[in-house]
Order: sequence, then structure tokens, then C-alpha cells
Amino acid sequence: MKKIIALSIVLSMILPPGALFAKARRGAQIMITKTDGTEIEGELTAIKQNSTLLLESYSGIGESINVSEVKSIKIIKKSKIGLGVGLGFLIGGVGGALIGGLSGEERGFWHRSPEFNAVAGGVFCGLLGAGIGAIFGGAAGSDETIYISSRSPYVIAIILERLRSKARFPDYK
Repeated sequence: MKKIIALSIVLSMILPPGALFAKARRGAQIMITKTDGTEIEGELTAIKQNSTLLLESYSGIGESINVSEVKSIKIIKKSKIGLGVGLGFLIGGVGGALIGGLSGEERGFWHRSPEFNAVAGGVFCGLLGAGIGAIFGGAAGSDETIYISSRSPYVIAIILERLRSKARFPDYK
């Protein structure tokens, strides 16, 4: 017990406040396509008045890109197919097992015992739910492309404000 207390005191003196529990904020992964056709991929670190600050994925070098040079910005989202499949299988499996188990003795779709119907209904509906979940999970995790060129300054300002919330440092101006 004394070792645990001593270790926690030492860690609290070494680490900054909240470092034991805090999770570092990461900016959104984006791909900027410039008007000349070049593409730059990296983490969105900040949005300034008329430019975006980007930390490149490959070189790790920060780069400032003027908004007038940007054709489009693609927000790269993590895939949510696995989450959709898991939730769909769970919800469908539980629902199918409940419906199959309530079918009564020697009744139901397969004319078997309620236990067999519960298992078979759970597996069948679970697989059906997994397929539906994969569709919804894939749609939820699809990338979003925002076109900047040929937009009015007012619309560009709204887009940059929306992107600011996805930056690592949203309050940086």
C-alpha cells in the first residue's frame, strides 16, 4: 500500500496536471487539393484568417496553405463498418433469440424446441443485422469533400469556421 502511495506522489510531481488521465486532442485527417492539382495530406492543426495550418503525414513538417490556393478539402474519416457490424449482430441476435425462444414447444419456423428456435433465430437475425449494420457503418464513416474554389468569401468563412472545430488547436487565430 505504501509503495502505491509513494508511486502516485512521485508521478503527480513529475507529470503536469491532468496528464495521467488527459487524452491529447488530435486534429482531423484531411487532404487538401490545390488549384494546381497537387495534393497534401495531413493533420489539421489550426485555421487562421485566410489559411489552414497542416501537419503533413509523411514528412511531419507543418505547412500553411492560403485559402485562395485550395480547390477542395477532403475530411478523411475512420471507417465505422466494424462498429456497425458488431452492433447490428448484437441487436439482431438478441431480437432473433427472443422471438425464436417465445415460439413455444414444437412450434416456430423450424418446428423444433424453443431452445433451438432461439439459437437459430439469434444467428439468422444476427447475421441479417450485421449486414444492415455494415451498410450503415460504411455510410457513417465515408469521407467528406468540401469544394472551396469558386465560392463566395462569406461561404468560405463559414466553411473555415466549421473546419476550425475539427482542428487540433481550434482557438488558434
